Amino acid sequence: MQTMKNRYPPGVIALACIAGLLCIACGNKSGNRAASGGTAKNLSSEVMNPTGLPIVKSPITLSFSGIQMNTTRTGRWDETDMMKDTAEKTGIKIAWEVVPQASWKEKKNLIIASRELPDAFMASLSFNANEIAQYGADGVLIPLEGLIDQYAPNIKALMQEYPDYAAATRSPDGHIYALSSWEDLGFDSFSAGIIRKDWLDKLGLPVPSTTEEFYQSLKAFKDQDVSGTGKTIPFSFMFKESQMLNREVKREFEWIFLAFGCADNPYHIFIEDNNEIVFTASQPGYKEAVQYLHRLYAEGLIDVEVFTQDRTLLTNKIRQNNVGVYTDYRLEFSMADPNTESLYTLLPPLIGPHGDQRWLRAQIGISEGAFAITSACKYPEVAIRWLDFINEEENNIQYRYGMFKSADWTASEALIPSTAIPGKWEVNSRPSSIEPSNWPFSSPISVMPVITPFKVIDKYIAEKGSNVAKNKACGFYRPYLTKNPYNYLWRFSEDELEELALLQTDLIGYVDKTMAKWIADGGIEQEWDAYLNELKRYNVDDYLELYKTAYRRSK
Repeated sequence: MQTMKNRYPPGVIALACIAGLLCIACGNKSGNRAASGGTAKNLSSEVMNPTGLPIVKSPITLSFSGIQMNTTRTGRWDETDMMKDTAEKTGIKIAWEVVPQASWKEKKNLIIASRELPDAFMASLSFNANEIAQYGADGVLIPLEGLIDQYAPNIKALMQEYPDYAAATRSPDGHIYALSSWEDLGFDSFSAGIIRKDWLDKLGLPVPSTTEEFYQSLKAFKDQDVSGTGKTIPFSFMFKESQMLNREVKREFEWIFLAFGCADNPYHIFIEDNNEIVFTASQPGYKEAVQYLHRLYAEGLIDVEVFTQDRTLLTNKIRQNNVGVYTDYRLEFSMADPNTESLYTLLPPLIGPHGDQRWLRAQIGISEGAFAITSACKYPEVAIRWLDFINEEENNIQYRYGMFKSADWTASEALIPSTAIPGKWEVNSRPSSIEPSNWPFSSPISVMPVITPFKVIDKYIAEKGSNVAKNKACGFYRPYLTKNPYNYLWRFSEDELEELALLQTDLIGYVDKTMAKWIADGGIEQEWDAYLNELKRYNVDDYLELYKTAYRRSK
């Protein structure tokens, strides 16, 4: 039996107690109705109305657990107007255990290892693809495709119409153990380089287009203390925005590597334009990029707190007008103060010393692990019908953006009739008298497992300002995008997951720790050959081959 430490690495397979997981697998597989051919009694028939609303004959409560992504907003999900309305219409109340993002991995591990399972896990990114496949194989999560086929006509129709979504939710064994949240806004990149245009103008400098011009601009920012505060920070970012390998790369620094021909990312695996799978952290361009970053760091051009700061600290520095360059999801509605956004401009992909100029393409709109029913659920048919109800078109759009309200609604963020486009809806503006932290949502926005194609968004929504800003950023970088997304939806078999789990923790940990050391302290030139040999000791070739196999399978 493999130990917990060796089998479940951070960011890939949850660090759960393996003995507990195996007990769950043994205890649940035979009793899992969906997996065992439907031999168990259908308890849902005793409480569920065959069609229509309410879904149940008398009110019941289902227990859901999920991740609460970082937010400054107040309020609980079950206290939102939309959740209360859904409970009244369906007869199903949800007892939530919502866990903050920082604690989610540890709490999830404890829930699964203790076998104190909720009826379902629900919230975008509660599980990654590897965890979904593993927990499905172990019997912790039950297959959903049969339930969808029989009890979820809205979801079934959407999956038939959008086969790419269906394919992205299916595990290598053919089952669907968890549905993803999907919002198709056409966004094909997640990050944007942002630079103080007014500082460049003050110094008589153009917007940098090459890595050398970028260095010279940062050096001028520092040498001349262009902020005038004595605290000028030429370039700041987050070394890791989270520990999740399948995270959206928004506020990090990977775009620097692309100028040196290396499409580095959290997995350190990339599908090049010729469809060759490479391990990025052993490429010559990776070495050059790290050397460049150390040059910036050694000369005080990179914030010394990049390895430890969180988004709040970075935002405060930017809003104090001390930061010259940062990375965010878009320019407008970014971390900058809205009153000073006009002082910034988008930074084009830098041209590197060998002529490379690229930007990372992102997979559009899919957030994995958004809804999974566990083997502890007595009423899986009821749970899937509840999910199907929130995916009805009008419910779907409200769970995505906020509840339909009147034009004068000021109690929470919601959808109100658009003044610009009659017949459509727009998100209402926060009253200036209300602080952002006191401005709650009317729906559990952005965390619900709703499948929202562009045609539904276009039917109801007058494009909001933040989306206009994001589309502007995407359009700016689109000519430079890589052919393949960095966050490709890899699908591994159970045996491959076992092997990946044995490799990935130590390998990724070693690479990231070494990168941070080299950026801060230097030494990559002297240590590079020893580093490459150490990668072999960490079985980098086997790690790469697992991704090559998964890619061949997907094609």
